[in-house]
Amino acid sequence: SIRVGEKHCCFSITDFLSNDLKQLAYYSAEEVNADFLNELFAAQEELNTAFYQVLICYDYPQSCLVAFKEYKHGEAGLLLNTMFGLRGTSAIISESIAEWQLYNVYAVPGKVHDWITKKFPAGKYWHQYTLSIKNSKPATEGGNLLVDIRNDDFTLLATANNKILLAQTFSYSTPDDIIYYLLKVCQQFGLSQQEVHIGLSGLVDQQSALYRELHQYFLQVEFRDTAWTVPASANNESPAHFFASLNDLAQCAL
Repeated sequence: SIRVGEKHCCFSITDFLSNDLKQLAYYSAEEVNADFLNELFAAQEELNTAFYQVLICYDYPQSCLVAFKEYKHGEAGLLLNTMFGLRGTSAIISESIAEWQLYNVYAVPGKVHDWITKKFPAGKYWHQYTLSIKNSKPATEGGNLLVDIRNDDFTLLATANNKILLAQTFSYSTPDDIIYYLLKVCQQFGLSQQEVHIGLSGLVDQQSALYRELHQYFLQVEFRDTAWTVPASANNESPAHFFASLNDLAQCAL
């Protein structure tokens, strides 16, 4: 399972039958491009072996959710260019989320998408919002916020009353920035800070300033768990929620 974004790339290797976790790795860079991927796969020889299945997730923010009845295939690229001002050559991809009657229209740097599809011609790929929506649980009465933290940005999926309210990526510099966006989303959609449930994953721990700040503003905050099995012999000191987004991707194989 591989996730690729503008400034990060991470992967997990799991046993297909037992769901045992074999390896985890997370890399950051100023720009994740074809050259970076070449260097990464040259350094990580295990990535060049044969796998039963390869799953890829694109963590790029240039995405728009469109209702089935409003979707027009020929206008997908124009829609994203109007919203985000795409630079360079981009691959425009549309994914159906049938259970929600939505299309996720998103852009991936063309050279990255070409590299991925040539390296893994049989690989299956999705966008991060598509995965979050497919893996989301029925919203509690007060609503759910799924928050996945990375080094420079975080993704947010907000749901309530069996509706998707928002799927978006926000840049941040300090924990206060994240708190601001979460409070703003709650205000915008009428979610109570006392009742909304926050499912937290990514690069945050219990000793962090962000975790302490979250508990000052929200009552229901918990780390997300993962479904894979970590053998007792594995030397893995990272808490499970660090890689919950990779586990979401791995669940697509089951």
